[in-house]
Amino acid sequence: MKLLPPKSEAFSKQKILQYVLEDEAVMNWNILKKCILMLILGAAVHLTWIIWKSFVLLTPEVWQWVDVPLVRFQLIVNCVFFILMLLLIWPCCVRHNQRWVKLLLPYVSVGLFVFSLCRDGYLIGTFSPATMISYVSLVTVGLVLFPRTIVYSAFIPATLFLIGCSYFSYSGLLSYAPLFRIEGYGYANRFWLLSMLFFIVPILCTCLTLFEILLSQWRRRERMIERLSQIDPLTSLLNRRSINQCLERLNHSKNESYALVLLDLDHFKRINDQYGHHKGDEALVKVSAMLSQLLRSSDVVGRFGGEEFILILHQSNLEQAQQAAERCRAAIQQIELLSDAGQPIQMTASFGIAVSKQEHRPQQLLSQADKALYDAKASGRNAVKTYFEPSAASLI
Repeated sequence: MKLLPPKSEAFSKQKILQYVLEDEAVMNWNILKKCILMLILGAAVHLTWIIWKSFVLLTPEVWQWVDVPLVRFQLIVNCVFFILMLLLIWPCCVRHNQRWVKLLLPYVSVGLFVFSLCRDGYLIGTFSPATMISYVSLVTVGLVLFPRTIVYSAFIPATLFLIGCSYFSYSGLLSYAPLFRIEGYGYANRFWLLSMLFFIVPILCTCLTLFEILLSQWRRRERMIERLSQIDPLTSLLNRRSINQCLERLNHSKNESYALVLLDLDHFKRINDQYGHHKGDEALVKVSAMLSQLLRSSDVVGRFGGEEFILILHQSNLEQAQQAAERCRAAIQQIELLSDAGQPIQMTASFGIAVSKQEHRPQQLLSQADKALYDAKASGRNAVKTYFEPSAASLI
């Protein structure tokens, strides 16, 4: 598998953080953007009501099941709410920097949305499926999008309103579902039942869509945060923690042949001291990009700490590992790195190789590669050395 993107796709820690925290995620929108979303959804709900009531007034066949004068009056009310919600979008967009807008508009927007739906909920029946589903869905979505103080400041009065309407309807002081002519068992009114379905479907679909968007964005956020914990922020290579996980997986793959290569940039402290740490960082980035380009997609490249890198070469024998290391050594020597004054900065690296054996664990190979790397340093640097068992001679 390809654990590391090519150079053109590599991304830094800053870019990942920007991606994770970008405004495209609804949960990360500022409070006024969320208000705009609520106002648009509220206007859409009232538009649904407008369409339904217009249909009723234009269809005499259903007048026997509804209170026509009340439908006509409520159509005007819904138009007023529809226009009012659209108008409230303007200060959220244009006056978003003013303090009073940030403090007041969230309460007004959420309160207006909830109040208008509860009022319509009473008109169609406080225990109707449409009212119940709308109430539960809006509370859940509201708690995800807004601070609890804003949500509860709207839904506590709304809950008391619905409870009061239910009680007074039960006591006979108010009509239950006054928009409809319900005699006896409410479900006998087929138009009332079909109307409930008409209101439930768009609200349910809208809330389910919002839930799915929020959930998918949450999962994407979690994946990106997990990705942040796996990569080195400077080079975009796998970090030591991720490399250790790769080695642990290799420990369970008994039959796979692989090679571990440790490489260390020679005299790296001199680059930092003489040319500045920013040039040292640039050197690390250039080496990382080069290693990613030269190796196979099945191989793993990681930053093991400081100026030290590690290569895990899958399905590689000793000869193949030596060729890959030599290729990388020569390429590092050819990297063009200039000082702030335009002077070339010479870079070289030393390599230590250890090849897997059935009786050795990955951590043992890592220790062997480290010994080979030490020998490469001791022999004058800018070299590739391979670890051999002491009985086989020593290091060559």
